[in-house]
Amino acid sequence: MTRGQTLYGRLGESLEILVLRGVLLAYWGAVSVLARRSAKPWTQGGESVHPKG
Repeated sequence: MTRGQTLYGRLGESLEILVLRGVLLAYWGAVSVLARRSAKPWTQGGESVHPKG
């Protein structure tokens, strides 16, 4: 293997890692947005913080 092939191999691996990170970031971003849109408001069964009446 020549020096040029090694360099291209490393660049290919780096590019592959960057693409994988981009895909994962896009996936988790989409999941996060969809979860926020479809989530119901969280309520606790305790006392209300608003005064009655």
